[in-house]
Amino acid sequence: LPSNSTKSMGALCPCFSTSDPESMGMEALEDQREGPYPVRLHKKRRSANLKIGHHDNYDIVSGSFPGSACCNTVLEQTRAYFEVTVLKEGVFCIGVANKKFKEFDAFLTNATDKTIKNREVKDKSRNSWGYMCSEAKKDDVIGCSYDLNDVKSVLRFYKNGKRIRSAEVVGVTGDVTAAISVSGDCELKINWGGEPQQHRPAKFEPVVASMSVI
Repeated sequence: LPSNSTKSMGALCPCFSTSDPESMGMEALEDQREGPYPVRLHKKRRSANLKIGHHDNYDIVSGSFPGSACCNTVLEQTRAYFEVTVLKEGVFCIGVANKKFKEFDAFLTNATDKTIKNREVKDKSRNSWGYMCSEAKKDDVIGCSYDLNDVKSVLRFYKNGKRIRSAEVVGVTGDVTAAISVSGDCELKINWGGEPQQHRPAKFEPVVASMSVI
């Protein structure tokens, strides 16, 4: 990995790199710090269909109509993980999106989409990749890990700690952020790492903030 790759400096400490958050259409992260944990859903890169509540160490997102929202930081860690807890049942999708993703009133591209064959990304024009979940029950925990440790990136998903192998995506490229889609009155609690994560896999870290070197 390049020498400027993000390395964790503790769960609550921002990390520094040469990547520019503004390239993702983001506000300066200093303006995003509404609570102790700096990682949260972005103020602008989101659908107006969503209701989003920022709490000190987590986000709450809900919506009756389809909508997506992106996280406020680029995933530059070697291994990053976040998870959502179902508060109200509905349809949702968790995954990642790149800076070209603009379809905020639609869902992220599902891992079973025809452009993803045998887990490998075939359509390089895709701007989002995620796992669609319509059968999760209240209090289920759905996790997402992004692994840059191999030759190609690997996006994995988990249900209550059990890996969902059929939904893995290999070969996501470019700078991406974590992203969420919800619909059907679904309500989720998003734990980026501000609280202990229930099912984080070994060797993975919570999502931490990246900032450009000043």
